[in-house]
Amino acid sequence: MPRTYSEKMTRRAVIFVVVTLVAAFIAKALMRLWGVNDGGWIAFGLMLSAFAVFFVLAVKFWQSLDDMQRQGQAWSWYWGSIVSTAIIGCWIAGAGLGKSDFTKGVGTLLILQLGCSLLLQGFWWLKGRSFSFWSGE
Repeated sequence: MPRTYSEKMTRRAVIFVVVTLVAAFIAKALMRLWGVNDGGWIAFGLMLSAFAVFFVLAVKFWQSLDDMQRQGQAWSWYWGSIVSTAIIGCWIAGAGLGKSDFTKGVGTLLILQLGCSLLLQGFWWLKGRSFSFWSGE
């Protein structure tokens, strides 16, 4: 039984990862058993569903944190994302992978993440200057 808050959160994270991996393996086994090959649309739907569940759990997790822990999470996600983007960019450039489908997919993902991040940062910046898109705020 976890004794501290940190141990409890670590236990929850490990359980979430294990459950996600087990669900993915079961889904893959069932698709092979049933002989389903639809070009990836079922897998896409399953992944979309898994992301929706993950988002709901992430919101619950975020609400359970105090302000100091939220700052730590935000800081680590921000800098972790920047460093991982730089590492992936260097790896792609160094390995000469610029023309592969994988690289195009990773590049598209990075561009979309950057665009969404800049959009949300702009909303946050405007809200901090007493401009809001919703009435009553």
